[in-house]
Amino acid sequence: AADEEKIASCLAKTSAIICSVDDIEGLFNEGALKYVCNPTSSPNLKRVVGMSRNLNGKGMGFLVAASRRAANSEVWDNGNTKEYQSYEALLKEVAADCGAEYTIVRAGTLKGGACGDPGSENGEAYFPQYLSTKFYEMTKKDIVTWQLLFDCKVRGVSLAKGDVMVGPGGKAILTASSPEECKGDSSRAAVAEAMVRSLDMDCAGNVDFGVSTKEGRCPPTEEEWDELFQVLA
Repeated sequence: AADEEKIASCLAKTSAIICSVDDIEGLFNEGALKYVCNPTSSPNLKRVVGMSRNLNGKGMGFLVAASRRAANSEVWDNGNTKEYQSYEALLKEVAADCGAEYTIVRAGTLKGGACGDPGSENGEAYFPQYLSTKFYEMTKKDIVTWQLLFDCKVRGVSLAKGDVMVGPGGKAILTASSPEECKGDSSRAAVAEAMVRSLDMDCAGNVDFGVSTKEGRCPPTEEEWDELFQVLA
C-alpha cells in the first residue's frame, strides 16, 4: 500500500513520463500505460516519451529474421510491427487525453549500453553515467564480450525525423553481433539519453524520430546533442 501511495504521489506531481521496454517481444503494458497517463492520476503531465522501433520495413526481410534466430536473439527484424503500431497509437491517445505532447523514439537492434572499459588509459573509454560493468558479465558469451567492444567504439549518435531508419538488409548475419557502426543498430545508451534529452526539446513535441549509431570513442557533448536535435525542427 505504501508503494502505491508513493507512486500516486509522484504521478500527481510529475510533468513527464518515459515508457521503455528493452525486449523485442514485450511492450509497455496497456493497463499500466493507461494508469500512469490519465488526467486523474497525472494532472500535470506535459510530455509522454515512448520507445518504439523502426517500423518502415526498409532493409528487412528473410536474412534479418534468420540472423535473429542464428546469431543474436535481440536483432530487430520487424517481426511484431502491428503490436508496436498499436502501442504507438495508444501512447498518442493517452497523451492527448492528458493534454500532453508525445514523443516516440525509434530504435533498431539494441546494442551495448554500459560504461565501457574502467581500465582504459586515462579513462578515455569509461563513462560511468551508463550501466555498470555487470551488464557485460550478464551478456558475456566469449573471452571478451562484443557488447563491451561496441561501447568502446560506437559512442556516436545520429538522429533522423520520422520512421526512416533502415535495417541491415543482406548483411544482417555479419552485423548481428558486430561491434562496429552498422545499419539497423541503435546504442542502448544513446536511445536512453535521447529519450531523456528530448524532454527539454520543444522541437520533440508530437514528433517521432529514429536513433542510429555512429563510430566514435565519446558520447556527444551538450552542444552536439543540441545540434543533433535540430533535425527535428
